[in-house]
Amino acid sequence: MVRLWLVVVVAAVAFTVYAVIDCATMPRDRIRSLRRGWWIMLVLVLPVLGGLLWFLLGRAPANRGPGPRYRGPEDDPDFLGGPRGTEPTRTDKDQDDATLRDLEDQFHERDDDGPSDR
Repeated sequence: MVRLWLVVVVAAVAFTVYAVIDCATMPRDRIRSLRRGWWIMLVLVLPVLGGLLWFLLGRAPANRGPGPRYRGPEDDPDFLGGPRGTEPTRTDKDQDDATLRDLEDQFHERDDDGPSDR
């Protein structure tokens, strides 16, 4: 029976410490009802009940609005080299045509220089 009470007391102390640390590190805009100092005092004076009240009434839920979130590289069109907003999209055929024109221009420039030393 003594072991059971010891486990209950250790669990209550751990829960109280966790509640105090959570309250102390919570951003100001997520604390409801009372000020941070009053919540810490309540949790310390009423160890288990104060912690329960903190988690049920004192914490505001995290705002899951349209804020910045992590996007992996497979979700990032810039990383994948996807189409840009203002540039016209180029297909593989357009790229091949441009490369072929460049090569033809280089070939014709060589022919204009005269005979080569081959």
